[in-house]
Amino acid sequence: MTGFNRAGLNLGVLGWRSILAIATVSMLFQQAFSYVCQMVMPVLADRLAAEFGISRGWLGAYLFMQHLMAIAAAVGCGGFIIRYGPLRISQYALILMACSLLITAAGVLWLLPLGALLLGAAAVSTPASSQILARVSPPHLAPFIFSVKQTGVPVGSLIGGLLLPFLLGLVFYSATLGTTIRLGAYGTALVTAFIVVMVAVLLQPIREYFDSERRPDVRLCVSDLPQTLRLVVTNYPLRDIAFSAFAFGGLQSIFAGFFILYLIDGLQYSETSAGTVFALASFSAIWARIAWGVLGTSLVAPRYILAGIGLVGGIAAIMITWIDHTWSSYEITAVAILYNITGLSWHGILLSETARLAPADKVGGVTGGVLSFTSVAMMIYPVMYGAILATTGSYKIGFIITAVPSFMAFMIFMAKPVEGSWLSTLRGAAAAVATWRGLYAIVTAAVTGVLAGIGLYTMRVG
Repeated sequence: MTGFNRAGLNLGVLGWRSILAIATVSMLFQQAFSYVCQMVMPVLADRLAAEFGISRGWLGAYLFMQHLMAIAAAVGCGGFIIRYGPLRISQYALILMACSLLITAAGVLWLLPLGALLLGAAAVSTPASSQILARVSPPHLAPFIFSVKQTGVPVGSLIGGLLLPFLLGLVFYSATLGTTIRLGAYGTALVTAFIVVMVAVLLQPIREYFDSERRPDVRLCVSDLPQTLRLVVTNYPLRDIAFSAFAFGGLQSIFAGFFILYLIDGLQYSETSAGTVFALASFSAIWARIAWGVLGTSLVAPRYILAGIGLVGGIAAIMITWIDHTWSSYEITAVAILYNITGLSWHGILLSETARLAPADKVGGVTGGVLSFTSVAMMIYPVMYGAILATTGSYKIGFIITAVPSFMAFMIFMAKPVEGSWLSTLRGAAAAVATWRGLYAIVTAAVTGVLAGIGLYTMRVG
């Protein structure tokens, strides 16, 4: 990696708009393939469970270890970003993901926990990209720019939903070996790892410019972790953002981790069909993220956008539990789209608000602190879901539980930030419910849910 330092483009001669465009597209690109890596294990889960003779619920334990490491990485990444530069950290994150996939490709069960830890350590990619965009984006454009960058997640879902099933089923003849080769689960992980390494290399030409403010003399201290968390929880608007990161992270983790498995194992969909539904729903989230960014730039306060995401995302999670064998793929895709345009489309607005509220020189660290709450959710929810799945065989209970914090986020963002302790925040939320605005919000939620149910029933009957 040290050889990377000798190459670079002279971006300093370009205007700010060109630099902003390069930063946004580059970070979208790395975000997309980072998410492809996140999808590999959920897609391979069914085959690996059969290969190793273990329950499908093992995926929950894998995701628990991954996000346990992600919490430490996200909270402690601030010093690393300042010392090595956000672009270099983005490259290192991609290399860590590739190493995790190589471990999966080895096909050794006891090595999988190490792969989970490496994948979790790569969570620093989002704080690093936020540091880059906060530096080059004008404040009034930040909601839009961050939302465009975060379309990398649904773009990655689209790529992964089509690429991974294709690689799983790929069969070709090797004249050198004189035999037919099937990639299968291990070959899919190996090829994906190679692609991710290439992405890290392609980022190198812009490294020197975007890491020009790095400070190699910065010391890395364990004390940075509690300081970062303290900064998040004592800033009341940031604390609300952190709660929404937890609530929406739960929505995302359950969908990303178990929706494809639900279709494959619970509804007997083929891997290709399940991947297609997932990819189509993910494609809708691309435009939803951009739409939230446009709204948040000038038309609607970001808090109200986050409130709406909490409301509709919770409703979508409940609607997932209605799915059974009588549903057509079109109906399932429609609900998955509703889930994606809310529960998987909050990142840009949330990250831009975090960058706006954070000190200018600590955007990466504070973003990591906020996203650590997402990692907590992504650690807790899959374990809970996996345990419920292993003991009851039900894919639906976990989605019901996931909806509760999402509805709580809706109520919190319908009110102003509450100063004081977490208990005071909960009391404030309860008080907000008792106001005319709170009652209006509850009625709105109820009417929206009823109309959604009626609309879905009409669509199915028709």
